[in-house]
Amino acid sequence: MKKKLFNPILITLFTFMLFSCESDDNINNEVELYTGRYKIISFKSNTEVDLNNDNISSEELTNEINSFDLNDLEIKPNLISFFFPKTWISFQYPSSPEGSIEFIGYGFGTNFEYEDNLFSLKEKSYIEESYIDNVESNKNVTINCNLIVIDDNHIKTSISKEYYDFNSNNWVLLNIDVIYEKQ
Repeated sequence: MKKKLFNPILITLFTFMLFSCESDDNINNEVELYTGRYKIISFKSNTEVDLNNDNISSEELTNEINSFDLNDLEIKPNLISFFFPKTWISFQYPSSPEGSIEFIGYGFGTNFEYEDNLFSLKEKSYIEESYIDNVESNKNVTINCNLIVIDDNHIKTSISKEYYDFNSNNWVLLNIDVIYEKQ
């Protein structure tokens, strides 16, 4: 009697393990489809701002920031690395008393879980360390939603990040929709 009861339980456990491994393999294969480098093709803010001090405001921040490159997002099998433009600004140059500005990539990485065209991020915020005129001015960056697959070559997310707006001469917290294209 014990032998007959043991066999169905063993068969059930074996079947469960088989399907469980198959499911993980499918997820890993789907993640492999999206691994690689991505470029930001849209960085659209909820507010028009002038980030590059050209007296032209825009919601599409790719018109304001010149530092987007082929490595704005990198997806590896167990790690996602983001590189959002960080403001480097100085008000100490006599030739530019209103402010001299550049943008540089600033990286952040996190682990994720993948399911149903969604990369669920383990960490969704980080501190962007920076200095303005040799004074520490760190900014908090928040990724508002997980990475969503649009199609085989496009992924999107949303972030909240402060940028210096030359219209208001203040730091402004922007909600930004980000669309990436695979390179």
